[in-house]
Amino acid sequence: MTCHSIEHALSGYYDVTHGAGLAALFPAWMKYHLPYRKERFKLLGKNVFGKEDGIPATEEWLQSVGMNLKLGALGCELARTEEIADLVLKSSPPIMLAGAAVPIGKEAIIKIYRESF
Repeated sequence: MTCHSIEHALSGYYDVTHGAGLAALFPAWMKYHLPYRKERFKLLGKNVFGKEDGIPATEEWLQSVGMNLKLGALGCELARTEEIADLVLKSSPPIMLAGAAVPIGKEAIIKIYRESF
């Protein structure tokens, strides 16, 4: 759910569809969560893609369907990252951020956005 909340703020600033925004953000979001959700991502790789690691498997799949997108290619500006992170915190229901498996704060959102460029 937190990836969706992060993407909603992105779509609020730019003419980016929700799916394209999620495709651009998801690999960085997964990498941020890896220390806390390693087993979950292993299961994703195994059960969905028949691979050992879900993160590279997801990236390969995104590539294969033409959705290996980066925020810069979608017209997003790196300079607005902090502003967008503030919007995520203002606009997302607290339960979406507080109920996450991993704490999501401004610095985490900034990191995910930057790594998605």
